[in-house]
Amino acid sequence: MPTQTFFNLPEDKKIHIIEAAVDEFFDKGYEKMSISKLIVSAKIPRGSFYQYFEDKDDLYKYIIINIIGSRKSHYSNSLTEKIGEMNFIPFIRELFISGLDFYKNEPKLAAIATDFLTLKNQELKSEIEGDSQKASHQFFINVIEERKKSGEISEEIDSDMLIYLINTINATFADYFLKHPDIGFESEELIQSLDRLLFILKNGIVTK
Repeated sequence: MPTQTFFNLPEDKKIHIIEAAVDEFFDKGYEKMSISKLIVSAKIPRGSFYQYFEDKDDLYKYIIINIIGSRKSHYSNSLTEKIGEMNFIPFIRELFISGLDFYKNEPKLAAIATDFLTLKNQELKSEIEGDSQKASHQFFINVIEERKKSGEISEEIDSDMLIYLINTINATFADYFLKHPDIGFESEELIQSLDRLLFILKNGIVTK
């Protein structure tokens, strides 16, 4: 996480540094992102960077956890408050659509978030996911177990595997969208693609 020296900077300078970092991670991805190029675009001395962040990993963690995390929460918080009023699949559908809003309004942050899913540095990935992933996982576990008790979800379903499947669909859907930017956020085709994925999730593939 950033040092107190970074937080003591004027707000406009902090924003400028973070925007430059976002641009670098967006353009190059984590693996190829260069601190040398960042300090040029941010117009700060190399020594100053290391007064603000320990290294590239430290900066990356701050971008993923604090910047992207807070922006994504902005789109999903109001929805999670309504989970008790919705069936499970419609809730997942609306959660995915709120993710589309994030991709629509924050394309650079969304691309960085998607790149994070395939991060090769597993130690860093695990460190970043940490408590945030545990909290999200526990939230879904609680919801799924409640829906099992109500009869909406089969007792035979493995809750952990269902969460893994939902996360995989979400990542696949996001990746598909990023690779087909011509589709557009409001297109009927995009929503139909989402509904086809959720149809499989709800009904399976075996004829009943």
